[in-house]
Amino acid sequence: RRLSSALLLAAALAAGPARGDENPADFVRFVEEPSATCVARSGMQVLVKSVHPTRRLRVWLDRFHMGVGTGDRSRSELAPGADPEPLGCSRSATGPQEWRIARAVFVD
Repeated sequence: RRLSSALLLAAALAAGPARGDENPADFVRFVEEPSATCVARSGMQVLVKSVHPTRRLRVWLDRFHMGVGTGDRSRSELAPGADPEPLGCSRSATGPQEWRIARAVFVD
């Protein structure tokens, strides 16, 4: 009986973290790519993508301009293996901007 309990515990540990233990925000990545419009502003195109191998994510992003929240919030659904979704340029005509994760959840 002890051996079977130990084997079950070892199998559970080998399987990795339980599905409910995953933090969706850990699987969101921002990437930058050159685009003509953004490069003209000395910036890069900012995109968001999921790096989770199997689960779809829904993510809410807040936009910041020159370090100050703009009140703009976007929502994206990110599928595993999908192309990154463009958000905007890392620089606007008046200064740098960025996006931060406000919330992320698994859709499934």
